[in-house]
Amino acid sequence: MVRLLSSRILIVVIFFYLFTPLAKASVLYIDPGAGSLLFQILSAIVLAILFYLSLIRKTLVKLFNKVKKVFSNQKVDT
Repeated sequence: MVRLLSSRILIVVIFFYLFTPLAKASVLYIDPGAGSLLFQILSAIVLAILFYLSLIRKTLVKLFNKVKKVFSNQKVDT
C-alpha cells in the first residue's frame, strides 16, 4: 500500500516536473481580446465615476439654489 502510494506521488511529481516549463511558457501569451476587455472595463469605470460626480454636482446646485432663495427672501419651490 505504501509502495503504491509512493509510486503515485512519484508519477505526479514527474508529470509536474516535465510539464511545468510548458505551463510557464503559456503564461506569456496574452489573448488579443484581453485588450478590448480591459478597455471596456476602464471605460465603464470612468463613465460610472463621471455619472456619479454629475449627480452630486446637480444635487449640490439644487441645494445651494434653495439656500440662496431662502436667504434672499424668495419663495422656495419644492
